[in-house]
Amino acid sequence: MTLLAQSSSIPLQWLDVLILVASIVGVTGFGMWIGRKEEDTTDYYLAGKTVAWWAVAGSIFGTNISSHHMVGMMGAGLKEGFAQANFEFGAIFGLLMLCYFFLPFYRRMGLYTLSEYLGRRFDDRSRLVYSITNMAFLLIQMVGTMILGALTLATLTADSQYAVSYKTAVCLLAAVSAAYTFYGGLKADIFNDVVQSVLLLIGSGLLAVLAIGHPNVGGLSGLLEKQPEKFHVFFAADHPELPWTGVLSGLMVLHLYYWGTNQFIVQRTLGARSDWDARMGTIAAGFFKLLIPFLCIVPGMAAGYILAIDPATESDTAFAGLTRALIPGGYGLVGLVMAGLVAGILSTIDSMMNSTATLFTFDIYKKYIRPNASEMRLIWVGRGAMMLMVATAIWLSLYFGQTKGGIFNRMADYNAYLVPGVIVAYVAGILQPYVTRTAALVCILAGPIFSIVFDRVAKLGFGHDLQAFHRAGLVTLACYVVVIMVSAATQRERDSDREQFTWGRFQGPQQTDADAKRAWWLHDRLWACVLVACTLGMCWFFR
Repeated sequence: MTLLAQSSSIPLQWLDVLILVASIVGVTGFGMWIGRKEEDTTDYYLAGKTVAWWAVAGSIFGTNISSHHMVGMMGAGLKEGFAQANFEFGAIFGLLMLCYFFLPFYRRMGLYTLSEYLGRRFDDRSRLVYSITNMAFLLIQMVGTMILGALTLATLTADSQYAVSYKTAVCLLAAVSAAYTFYGGLKADIFNDVVQSVLLLIGSGLLAVLAIGHPNVGGLSGLLEKQPEKFHVFFAADHPELPWTGVLSGLMVLHLYYWGTNQFIVQRTLGARSDWDARMGTIAAGFFKLLIPFLCIVPGMAAGYILAIDPATESDTAFAGLTRALIPGGYGLVGLVMAGLVAGILSTIDSMMNSTATLFTFDIYKKYIRPNASEMRLIWVGRGAMMLMVATAIWLSLYFGQTKGGIFNRMADYNAYLVPGVIVAYVAGILQPYVTRTAALVCILAGPIFSIVFDRVAKLGFGHDLQAFHRAGLVTLACYVVVIMVSAATQRERDSDREQFTWGRFQGPQQTDADAKRAWWLHDRLWACVLVACTLGMCWFFR
């Protein structure tokens, strides 16, 4: 057995460093060049609405996949097993809901921020609370990404003349992503995400092949024989991390929020040049998502047979341990894997910064502070918001940097406190004209309160912790009851102008001439059906 990451294999070589530095400098320079002509808010925050489907796909994938996947999900695979793939399979549900349920509203309304929908459907109170909630969600994601990425970079460079401390790694990751996002806006983010997605696939693919093909593992079939009990999509209802009851309830709520009402993901589709490009790019990203179980989770399961590692406390070191144990030194391959890791981190951080800037600029500054601000002032205000977000994320990353093991699932746990009230307000508002302004506001505020109350009741009244996904599912039901009850008491608030933004009254754009002329094999619904079939097939095989 190979020892843990800190003591294994060959230290970093000069060629590895050269490849890593060249990729970082190249990505930064490319981003600044792409975004050199951002002249108004549409350019800066929505990439001028000129983004092709393939760039939408690459940006969604690159934005979603980061250190919390390459490092955190690999660690979760080691600790929990293949059921961790529910995060990827459930994502297909979320992506298709974005395509065919949320996007017709967002794009026809010409939104900059998703909170604008709540503002038009309900009022500015719900819009403001959503913006604050989503910025908190983004901050949690960014901090988790930076912690995992910095810990891994510090481990990979240890015992070499190029050693980088955890603190330095945090600051470098933040500084590089801030550099091109500050100048280039969403367009720089999107096209850099495409490049970074390619690096990510190459680096993670190389490591996955070596890990799964290791003699101690014997390929996928060997791993299936060694761990049949962990090669199931669904675990028992009392499983502490991934109970099947929570996966099909609370986790689906998180997916609906993350993919359908989350600013930093959906903003990619708002910048698409057409509705077809937005839908096709989203579906294409779904096919890439189906690769993640085999790029991250299965190699994590294999790590238990390659490394001497404690899954309970050291699971998040699996990526670094496998890299140092399996990647031969002196050929630049370690640098290539590190470039893929850094690319994934940067593509996520830059997207979060841009989305935070968009939310603050339009939902707080322009709405409440200076409604008549010029285009350039709005751009600079967004840049200032980015810098504040980065500084806060650096401070929190340094403060919580000693967290040990299981960061991926812990991030999901924290986010589950914020999500239920927001998603109920969105979906109920779209489907039911009956829902009133006050009901939506109370629902969003009730989500975190119910989450805390349910946690305390479970601990004090029943003597055990309430599993995060079960809690999210129960709180979602409670929030829906609140929406119905408060709406019934406030029917005098109903407004026919606001109720036009509901499913039965708001018709999406009709098929364009370009859509009608496309070959049958370019129809997005066809590929959506293929994506669903692939997902269900994988769930059945690993049932």
